Parts: sequence; structure tokens; C-alpha cells
Amino acid sequence: MKNTETQLTKRALAPVMRAMAIGEVEKYPKSQYRSISVTASNLTIEEGKKFSKRTIDNIIEVKRIA
Repeated sequence: MKNTETQLTKRALAPVMRAMAIGEVEKYPKSQYRSISVTASNLTIEEGKKFSKRTIDNIIEVKRIA
């Protein structure tokens, strides 16, 4: 695993995603895809925040869209 991926893994998903502004993009390792999906779904249901995900190599870009 690359150093960048290790650093990304250590960040908590929910607080970072909850604090994202519309249009903001965060990057996570591909290994966290399932956790990202669950967190995004929960935030959509609980707080009305919507996210899109895009996979580029071993990185997942998460963008807040609403």
C-alpha cells in the first residue's frame, strides 16, 4: 500500500464527509469503497447530503453534490 493510501485510510469517514461543502472532493483508498457507500447512504438519509463516487486506479474520489 502506498503512503498516500495509508494516510487516507486513517481518516474517519463520517466526520470528513459530514463536513464537506457542496462541490468538495475527498480521496480515499479503494479498499474503503464499501464503508464509503454505507456512510454516503446514511448521510443522505439522515441529513439530506448527497455524494457521487468515482474510481480512478486504486483511489475513490467522493464528491458532495447536494
